[in-house]
Amino acid sequence: MIMDATVDQHDGYRFVYALPFAATRVFVEDTYYSDTIEPDMEAMAARLEDYAAARGWQVDRVLREEAGSLAVVMGGDFEAYWQSGGNKVPKAGVRAGLFHPLTSYSLPDAVRTAALVANAGDLSGAALHALLHGFARKTWKQRGFYRMLTRMLFRAAEPEERYRVLERFYRLDPGLVARFYAGQSTIFDKARVLTGKPPVPIGRALKVIGRSK
Repeated sequence: MIMDATVDQHDGYRFVYALPFAATRVFVEDTYYSDTIEPDMEAMAARLEDYAAARGWQVDRVLREEAGSLAVVMGGDFEAYWQSGGNKVPKAGVRAGLFHPLTSYSLPDAVRTAALVANAGDLSGAALHALLHGFARKTWKQRGFYRMLTRMLFRAAEPEERYRVLERFYRLDPGLVARFYAGQSTIFDKARVLTGKPPVPIGRALKVIGRSK
C-alpha cells in the first residue's frame, strides 16, 4: 500500500506506507504532513504497533528504524536560502533548493544535477557555482505552482481535513500524477488540478491562490 490514509489523522495529514520486501519482511512508514519539525517518536512507534496489530501481522523482530523531517515549501527567498549554505559555494541537493516543494523528493533533481555537472566543461569552483546556482534558480522559478499547492494544503485546509486535498488529487489521471512527481506538470495538468469543486473552503482557496509568496 503506497498511501493508506484510512488511518486516524494526527498532526496534519497522515498516511502509512506498507511495502513488502519479502514474504516475511515489510517496510512500514508512518508519514505526516505536519506543522512541526520534531517527530513524536513514542507516539509514532505506538501507532505503528497498532497498525500492524489491526492487520493481524505478527512482528517477530524489528530489523531497522529511522526517523526524520523533510521540508515542504510554500514560499521564501531563494537567494537568501542559497547563501545560507555559504556565499559563492557550489551546492547541490536540498542545500541548493533542488527538491520538489510538495513531496520533498530530491532524487530526480539529483540525477539532473549529476548529468549537468558531467557535461560541464569547466569544473572550477567559480564555474560550478555559476552553473549550479543558475540551474537551481531556474528550477525554483519553474516550481511556483507546487509552492502554491503547498500553501493550499497547509493554509486553506484544516489539519484534520488535509487528506481531502490528496484524496482528490490521486483520483486524477495517472500520467498527470507521474508528471507531478517528476516536477514536470504541463499547463493542462495544472489547470486540471485547479478545476472542479475544491476540497477546501473556496474563500480560503482563492486567497491562497492569490498569494505570490
